[in-house]
Amino acid sequence: MTRSASGPRSRWVESGIPEAYEIKVYEIDDVERLQRRGGAGKQGIACFSAKLKFLEHRQQRVEAVRAKYNSLKTELELAKQNLRLEPGKWNQEFDLWQTFEVDSLEHLEALEVVTARLESRVNLCKANVMMVTCFDVATKRRQARRCRRMEQQQGFMGI
Repeated sequence: MTRSASGPRSRWVESGIPEAYEIKVYEIDDVERLQRRGGAGKQGIACFSAKLKFLEHRQQRVEAVRAKYNSLKTELELAKQNLRLEPGKWNQEFDLWQTFEVDSLEHLEALEVVTARLESRVNLCKANVMMVTCFDVATKRRQARRCRRMEQQQGFMGI
């Protein structure tokens, strides 16, 4: 039964079966046999697709961690310059040796560990820079005030 859309009042119109179709009934054993026989290729394709997605995700993760690692290395170099430390200090500690394949899971894990340690060191250096500059600014202000007082006192004594 289908609804006719010919007028303002729609009514149901009986229509015949448009085409014949066949209903197949399978038993569980038949289904399992068909899945084993025909599904092996499909399962291989699905497995390959899943592996490909996993590798793409890992590659994206490696690229993201590598970008963070490179930006942190740049920040560490800046912090070392601000603290007037040796430029070569801590370089070996944060170098990532290429002992793993670039796209391997071990490489990603090692990169994440080194990046976490590097981030911690950068944060410590930034905190140290903040401490040094805060006290440095306070000292300069005190020196400027002392110079002004000395000049004012000398000006009064010279009158």
